[in-house]
Amino acid sequence: MPTNVYFNHAVQSEQNLHEDLVVESLRFYGHECFYLPRTIVDEDELFGEDTASKYGDAYQVEMYIENTEGFDGEGDLLSKFGVEVRDQATFVLSRRTWDRFVSLDSNLAVTTRPNEGDLIYFPLGNQVFEIRFVEHENPFYQLGKLNVFKLQCETFEYSHEEIDVGIAELDNIEDQFSYQVSMTLGAGSGDFVVGETVTQTVATGKTVSGNVVDYSSQGATSKTLKVNNITFSDTDVPTGSTMFVLSAQAGAGNIVGATSNATRVITTAPDQYTMPNDPLADNKDFETAGSNIIDFSESNPFGNL
Repeated sequence: MPTNVYFNHAVQSEQNLHEDLVVESLRFYGHECFYLPRTIVDEDELFGEDTASKYGDAYQVEMYIENTEGFDGEGDLLSKFGVEVRDQATFVLSRRTWDRFVSLDSNLAVTTRPNEGDLIYFPLGNQVFEIRFVEHENPFYQLGKLNVFKLQCETFEYSHEEIDVGIAELDNIEDQFSYQVSMTLGAGSGDFVVGETVTQTVATGKTVSGNVVDYSSQGATSKTLKVNNITFSDTDVPTGSTMFVLSAQAGAGNIVGATSNATRVITTAPDQYTMPNDPLADNKDFETAGSNIIDFSESNPFGNL
């Protein structure tokens, strides 16, 4: 038989009062955080993963951290890959705040709730967390309504994502941890500007581009340029170089800035195995040792054809 029509557990006025109290409590006891929606640049539809993504917006919202005695997870681990920080936290975000400030972002995969893969910047601990799971039914229909999202997060591990949100602490992540190359420049005109895009023609119809991370001068005709986010004009397997090359090489030109219009000769080409922002990287050592062991000139090592 149907429920008693004289008892109603979903009174609109009571629901609104309860939601007001929840939002007010989050603003009293919560922390100022920033929500960063993820934009998928290049999705692999076969494996269902994003091979390239970026974060271009940051929304300041209040969040409550359920972890009162410290972060969960495995903490700091010393592994063969170095020190890994595996902190986990659960953030509570009100639905009202989400609807008013974040849900209108055009880059959201799902606008009705926070998305897995989005980031949360926690300024108090100067940490960035990645959303792993969104629990939307806890607490379970108090007074017949859902008022909050519980975001289960873990420490964000940077993997060459593009971050440009206008917050220095976040924008510096890309400059600090992204793959970079360094090259020496010679004669030319103008000076490059940090943040601009530089381009060089390496062969007919082929160009290499990157973003300026650092630019310094050792004299009138000797400059050092560091770039990241290196891209190529040829999306297929290139037949020539896929890196900045000497300007004296046949078919190559000067490196040119898109904003400063500076143009200079590359006198020392970058070594793609040397990482100027990671002095402990041993890519060059492995490449050198591997060349002494593996004979890449052998085309058929298991037969006589």
